[in-house]
Amino acid sequence: MGESERVIKKTAREPYHERQSLWFCGQHTLNNLLQGDVFTREQLENIALKLAKQGGLTWRSYIFNPHKSIFGAGNYDINVLEKALMNENLEVQWFDVRKDIRSVIQFTDETLFGLILNVPTLRFYLWTSYHWIAIKPFFIDNKLTGVYNLDSKLSRAEKFENVEEVYKFLESVVYQNGNILLVKKMGKILNNGF
Repeated sequence: MGESERVIKKTAREPYHERQSLWFCGQHTLNNLLQGDVFTREQLENIALKLAKQGGLTWRSYIFNPHKSIFGAGNYDINVLEKALMNENLEVQWFDVRKDIRSVIQFTDETLFGLILNVPTLRFYLWTSYHWIAIKPFFIDNKLTGVYNLDSKLSRAEKFENVEEVYKFLESVVYQNGNILLVKKMGKILNNGF
């Protein structure tokens, strides 16, 4: 049984939720999406290093790896997250902001594993960086039981009141120039308006 299948069969308990540590929101987002302590910092550092090697690793790119923070405090880019999810038989699809959110993102779509958001965040009132957030639908017996905001900056997972509230939240992300990424199970027929 694959990791993604293991997560789907969970019961309606409180969702797994990792809290923010340094700039490891990418790691927390992956683990929150997969509902367990699946990825360690070392694993993500190795993925970032392999990606840098594929791009022609030099001594300079070894120190200043373009896929992570130079301070060793996380800040992984989408390439690292995407490769990690591929290892779990999941794929990432960018949401085209020109399309209607409600027609593309269907929480009844059995291939939809979750969403990853990349939202702008003001740091120390000086500069804007981006923060990763996981949004996860939960099912029991193929019936949607709820959608949760698993943002690592929250003190606990927050359940959206209904699907309409999720869409409003996603629209606010697009309005703020954030990005939405659909995480889909591999090997299924994708019919989502792309």
